[in-house]
Amino acid sequence: MHLFLAKLHSSWYVSFIAIACLLLWLIGQVGPNQHIISLPTLINPSMDCTTKSISNARTFVIYSGGESNSTLLNQIVCRDKVINKQFGTVSSYWGVSDVNTISMLGNGKADLALVKENIMSALKAEETHGYKKVAYYPSYQSFLISLNEKPKLTKEYFFDKKIGLVVYPTSRSGHIVPKQLFTRLGLTLSRMNIEYASTHKELREMLISGEVDIIASFWQEEDAALFSKNYTTSIAESVSGTAWYLRLATENNDLLCSTRQFLLSFAKQQTSSYYKSLKLAHAPQCKINNGGIN
Repeated sequence: MHLFLAKLHSSWYVSFIAIACLLLWLIGQVGPNQHIISLPTLINPSMDCTTKSISNARTFVIYSGGESNSTLLNQIVCRDKVINKQFGTVSSYWGVSDVNTISMLGNGKADLALVKENIMSALKAEETHGYKKVAYYPSYQSFLISLNEKPKLTKEYFFDKKIGLVVYPTSRSGHIVPKQLFTRLGLTLSRMNIEYASTHKELREMLISGEVDIIASFWQEEDAALFSKNYTTSIAESVSGTAWYLRLATENNDLLCSTRQFLLSFAKQQTSSYYKSLKLAHAPQCKINNGGIN
């Protein structure tokens, strides 16, 4: 008798769940909104400009980091003669992250992108979407920089320190390399006193104002006017620089050569000596080569 009641109770419970699921499905079918809601994009165009080719529906998409630099480059590109002939709009994105980089380059959405060479290699975007390296920045060292003492690479040294890092996870000198160091020393990142900045320039401002005790960044010539090289400690001998990649679905030499020219113009307007040191990749079909005339 008890066994019969137990089976009956179990059967009733299963039937109840099945009926409830059916009712929920029916409610979903007769609901007022049966349209599929598309998810928002991960990044939105941060800046758009219109060229003289108003009737041209093509958009030249730029993907890079930093609002001020992206805005400056957008303005330069929008004045370029070749861009004005081949595109109707120039859209710039600067929401740099690993997820966005994969979305923009892995799917071939960006026409021009500033990317780490190892990421481009991992995505195989050169072979898949025809990206070509047109310019690059040199390799550099990553440092811990302080105002009044030489940073030590010991676990105990960081216990009472406020540390400034760049918020972007793709920044090697300001994010990846220092976090690798902290992990190697056995520090728990969530327990450390870390403050994040949007740019390397902002990091330096935070150090000068006393908001942080140490920052992780690269060393540039103009830093000597504000900081002492004696109060820096190298944490990576060589960090590969980023490179500009242009998507060339066809043998569009006009676009290739023009891109090299406006990237040089962009580099000349930079305040950082490092970002002024842009090098052009070899392109015999173009007149300008590494900043000089062939």
